[in-house]
Amino acid sequence: MSDDSEDRSRLASLASISRGASLYTVGKVVSDAGEFLLHLLVSRGLGPATYGLFAYGKTLAFTALLLTNLGSDTSILRYLPQYEDNPAKRRFFLGLAWVTSAVGGAVVAGTLFVFAPAISALTLAEPLFVDVLRLFALILFVDTLANLLYATFRAVELLEYEVLGKRLLKPLLRVVGVGSVLLVGGGLYGVVAAMVAASVVTLVVTAVLFYWRLDIRPQFRSAAATRGSVKSYYNYSLPLTAKEAGTVMQGRVDVLIVGFFLSSTAVGMYNISVLVAGLLYIPLLAFNQLFPPVASRLYTEDNREDLAEIYTVVTRWILTASLLLGVIAVVFRIQILGLFGPAFTAGSLILVCFVVSQLCNAATGPSDYLLMMTDHQYVVMANEWVFGIANVLLNIVFIQAFGLIGAAVASAGVLAVRNLAKVTEVWYLEGLHPYSWAFRKPIMAAVVAAAGMLATEAVLTGIPAMITGTVVGVGLYGLSLWLAGVEAIDYRLYELLAESRTE
Repeated sequence: MSDDSEDRSRLASLASISRGASLYTVGKVVSDAGEFLLHLLVSRGLGPATYGLFAYGKTLAFTALLLTNLGSDTSILRYLPQYEDNPAKRRFFLGLAWVTSAVGGAVVAGTLFVFAPAISALTLAEPLFVDVLRLFALILFVDTLANLLYATFRAVELLEYEVLGKRLLKPLLRVVGVGSVLLVGGGLYGVVAAMVAASVVTLVVTAVLFYWRLDIRPQFRSAAATRGSVKSYYNYSLPLTAKEAGTVMQGRVDVLIVGFFLSSTAVGMYNISVLVAGLLYIPLLAFNQLFPPVASRLYTEDNREDLAEIYTVVTRWILTASLLLGVIAVVFRIQILGLFGPAFTAGSLILVCFVVSQLCNAATGPSDYLLMMTDHQYVVMANEWVFGIANVLLNIVFIQAFGLIGAAVASAGVLAVRNLAKVTEVWYLEGLHPYSWAFRKPIMAAVVAAAGMLATEAVLTGIPAMITGTVVGVGLYGLSLWLAGVEAIDYRLYELLAESRTE
């Protein structure tokens, strides 16, 4: 293959990832705006204590959702691109994914439903929490099925339908439903019931899109239905299930432990800080949408040169976007938290801890998916368990010793170290690392933007300071990056995308 062909092939892969990231970012911005508005409505409409019940139940359901697919959502990201030229195997693996997800979702959701009274007694001890938790169990099962549909769209690089269902339709239905309930004076039970309805409608719409737009269907009776295929599938998916169990321990277990040792008000305050810091996760999630199928294809083709280049470029893009969000969140932390109510500003230091940890996450790029797509799923599983156990133990000790800030230090510290471990493992196992001198440009731009925001805050106060300072910071950040110079591969990609629009 000529150098020009290799370059265009590499740019085509980056263009696909960029397209997915753009679609996802639009959807994620809308989705997070909906999530932000949802939490704002509930926190303002029901008060800190009742909001804490809502946040705790939602966290339990979201945490359990990591386990229900039993690794099937990630497995089809691996197998559908790999067997693009073998329709029988694609259909069989999709069938296995459907059965596995349905059974896993029913078992986990049923367990949460049955043991809701025991969970309430052990944690917040609120009678209303039992019924609310059972409604969240229904959401859990419905969203399990929907997530597999979303993953199928990602695997065939039709991300727009995942964005339409999960990122646009569901948040809109949730906000409208919850807002309507609160408007007529409804309580927490009505709020969560509205969320159940939103999930059901979204699942139906997504299923219709699946049957309308895709010709791939789950199938069990075929030549591909062999013991070897089943063994291969579960050899990949089950370690990912164990990996997700570890993710539970290091993901949102801190919120659960806060609820166990402290109060529902403390849960609400802590959860808002985690929610705001989670905005920094958007760029990583965006580029991770289509990076896995691209990485799987390049690894299968043994195209390591393109894989290494794409890994570097995507990581730099992720860090560039996340740094700006991180600076805004740290400088204007009081104003942002104050939007949810004066009581929530006490979590400003918690927010700073999580912003730092999310920046470490962004700086390692899609290392996790790169390990999974290069058949190192057992390494990923070990990572999640080692750091998950560490997170649980440190949270228990630090919360009792230091309160809420102890939980933040423990979880943020574990997340930062875990991400350093991932990027080291990719380098050791595959000989790849994402870093280059080009990374200094966004770092210097972030310093300039932070100085501009702090100068604005010295002149103005409150919300005007946040709005004006953000505009100033974004402008300085973009100007600094432009003056530092556009990377050659970024410019070539721009030319390719511009060329495709004119054709």
